[in-house]
Amino acid sequence: MKTRITVGLCLVMVLLVALGAHAATAAPPPAAEKTINEAHRGQRVEVKGELLVLNLEGNPSTGYGWQVQGLDNAVLRQVGQPEWVSAGPVRFGAPATQVLRFAGVGRGLTTLDVAYVRPWDKDARPAKSYQVEVQVSQPSLNVPAPAAPTKDEGAASTPSLTALPSSLNWCTLGGCTPVRDQGACGSCWAFGTVGSLESAILLQDDISRDLSEQYLVSCNVDGWGCGGGWWAHDYHQWKVPPGEPEAGAVWEADFRYTATDAPCNGPYTHHEKLADWVYIGPESGVPTVDAIKQAIADHGPVSSAVCVNTAFQLYPGGVFNPTTPCRQVNHAIVLVGWDDAKGAWLLRNSWGPEWGEDGYMWIAYGKSLVGYSANYVVYGSSTPDPTPTPPPVGETMHVSAIDMWYAMSGKSY
Repeated sequence: MKTRITVGLCLVMVLLVALGAHAATAAPPPAAEKTINEAHRGQRVEVKGELLVLNLEGNPSTGYGWQVQGLDNAVLRQVGQPEWVSAGPVRFGAPATQVLRFAGVGRGLTTLDVAYVRPWDKDARPAKSYQVEVQVSQPSLNVPAPAAPTKDEGAASTPSLTALPSSLNWCTLGGCTPVRDQGACGSCWAFGTVGSLESAILLQDDISRDLSEQYLVSCNVDGWGCGGGWWAHDYHQWKVPPGEPEAGAVWEADFRYTATDAPCNGPYTHHEKLADWVYIGPESGVPTVDAIKQAIADHGPVSSAVCVNTAFQLYPGGVFNPTTPCRQVNHAIVLVGWDDAKGAWLLRNSWGPEWGEDGYMWIAYGKSLVGYSANYVVYGSSTPDPTPTPPPVGETMHVSAIDMWYAMSGKSY
């Protein structure tokens, strides 16, 4: 009997030790959250051990975001990077909610002052501002540690059908028009559409055209505008809005950009037209690295989408190679080249020449969903060769944009 009691007591002790060890290693419960938004503007809110979460509307595709301008760090401090949360289907340039988190660190009262700004434009006045008074009665509990870096899913690379150079930059080859600025309007889709056509015209006709993005924003019949849209190449090929005489590009001088959903007020004169446009891979996916390279080499700069977050907006230069994934595409851009030594694409943005490297970014292959929905345009030159030379019988002639540039410039490989 005594032996049985001893064994039973030992088992109880082992169980208690195991439970204690589990309790010691178990993760603490998540912090309670107190969420505030536009409705709390100018009010006083109280933090009693919670994490303060501020949700404000914005548009990541414009380069604008909410940044802290003032608070007492002895009372309240920001936790982690702000994040963008999108609702609804993918739409380039769509608005989203920016989430900023704050932890109470000491009892007291502070004014939380945030502004809607482009972080690289230090001299510009904020587009919007927001203030709220925060009374911390009890410091926040169980404040989460910064998220551990995770790896993006990179785009697969398959052997190319033809030899590709280790680097290519259409801007150094004279294939890029000046960088534009979409302002606070979510019209990146129009700039991404126009950008590849401007380059095609420059490469084919040796003429630098400034085409109207506002025409696409104001005259499309798909419901697109400053709240987002999709590739609008059809309006440069075959799609004719009501009241317009034909499809084709409109020049900037005829319909200047206002960064608003202005009325169409046509009709306009239409000039350059597309012969076709083609997705490089899936409409809603990222092609392989080599497939995108091949399209850039064959057709010039290509339209593409990417996922923009706060880190993207803060890009100062060098190769953008984030450790935290960006989950949903929201911005249209143009890819103008690549460099295998950098392992990166050269991305042309529409936030003006003051952002990044003169308006451009080197972005690592496979990061931020770059290359999503990539596509190229086929432009029939407005000054075609009147007597083109046919290929030899039984052979197929493949002329890439690089071949064309060398032929036009009179240079050789």
